[in-house]
Amino acid sequence: MRASVIIPTHGRPMAVKAAIRSLLAVKPRELGTEILVVDNNSDASLSAGLRQACEAAGDPVRYVAEPSPGQSAARHRGAFEARGEILVYVDDDVQVSSGWLESFLKAFDDKGVGIAGGPSIPVFRSSVPGWVWDFFQPTPYGGWMCGWLSLLDIGKAVDGIDPIWIWGLNFAIRRELLFQLGGFHPDLVPSDLQRWQGDGETGLAYRAKAAAARAVYLHDALLHHLIGADRVTPEAFARRAYYQGICDSFTRIREGAEPSAVGPGPKPNPQNGPDGARWGEVAYQVRTATVNAYNEGWLFHQREAASDPALLAWIRRENYLNADIRGEIRRRADPAHRSTT
Repeated sequence: MRASVIIPTHGRPMAVKAAIRSLLAVKPRELGTEILVVDNNSDASLSAGLRQACEAAGDPVRYVAEPSPGQSAARHRGAFEARGEILVYVDDDVQVSSGWLESFLKAFDDKGVGIAGGPSIPVFRSSVPGWVWDFFQPTPYGGWMCGWLSLLDIGKAVDGIDPIWIWGLNFAIRRELLFQLGGFHPDLVPSDLQRWQGDGETGLAYRAKAAAARAVYLHDALLHHLIGADRVTPEAFARRAYYQGICDSFTRIREGAEPSAVGPGPKPNPQNGPDGARWGEVAYQVRTATVNAYNEGWLFHQREAASDPALLAWIRRENYLNADIRGEIRRRADPAHRSTT
């Protein structure tokens, strides 16, 4: 088996079924590739329907269950179950282009390539408010990006790209290298478990760069990211900023900084003033709200880490390949734990 495409999914049956159909259209079986659909802690009825859909699709689609909450647990389950030497991760709300899989397989014919990614182009499912465009910006390599919506198009192939520009919704890595680097950090945990959130593929990218792993950006490995109306609201951008504050706090503590339960968080400034922003006052207001939400997320995570040795140990653990947040929750609920924190 040459490659394994891994789709972590939680609670979005229609989206993931469409993603599976898109992947089957590029003839993965003929290219020596399997598709693993990793069901991450969905409720029983959704899990049953997803299992049936995978069985109906037949070879090369396989259903895999991962009950531990969080996308990183699902990503790791996929890696453990995979038969391919190349792991290709996609989100469950994407549609791949006709040359997407072949582009990845061709890139990894070069034994020096460890990581690869490609463009993620939007398919908006609603009208787009004008202020959203104020959140698009250039990348160091050219083209444009919008991290708020996981959109990226550099516009050309880049050999030796910084791995930080290989994003998780379109992320390929040699299986051996993934395990050598210690896998992903915690990501996209349920909202009520935000204290256990980490920085996802960002930590993996930093370790890949430190290990001099060669990363390539493939212009032809293009996929479309489906963006619903719920993703282009001020509230959605504020939630994304809050999440980013937690992620960056996690990164900082992993780097050796001591968490603080008091004091201000980072103070990023809104880009431009209300008159300088490309879309004027509304864009400035949304950006200001995201700055405030980012700082709230940062401070929340710092306070939680400063007050709970178990959480601090979780943040600083060597890797999360076999991590299960449920075990951390049980330990926190244990009276013996509470008496020492």
